[in-house]
Amino acid sequence: MRKILGFALIALGIFLEITWLGICFGSIIIGVLLLIFAPRILFFPFNFFLLLGLLTMQGKSYKYYSGYKKQDYNHTNYRNTQSSFSNLDRYYETLESSKDDSFDTIKKNYRRLIKEYHYDSIASKGLPQDMLKFAEVKTQELNEAYAAIKELRG
Repeated sequence: MRKILGFALIALGIFLEITWLGICFGSIIIGVLLLIFAPRILFFPFNFFLLLGLLTMQGKSYKYYSGYKKQDYNHTNYRNTQSSFSNLDRYYETLESSKDDSFDTIKKNYRRLIKEYHYDSIASKGLPQDMLKFAEVKTQELNEAYAAIKELRG
């Protein structure tokens, strides 16, 4: 019964997709603009009902695929505490600082490193694409480290 319902949902998606494309391309200007600027809108009915039909056939809910996991903030376990300590050490190392440094020193190091590794400063020098990618990743790491230390120290 699930397979029949799943195939029916997929068939409904195909029918709605054809109808939707007919409406959009009924006025050619709207259809072309959607095709250029928002192609996901054009194919939404088919994708939605395809996913719904396949999930119905398998008997699984959408929550199973969403990747969302409820976090319980009332209980912290030892492993999470250990990983947060190792992350803090890595954050201080990223900012070329130590735990004993004042927050002003950490802020100065952060600003210096951001100036050095920021994507725009690397791009203005005309360096190769690999360096631009490295600069982007390094900037993200610096921002993450600074935000974590700033939050920790208040």
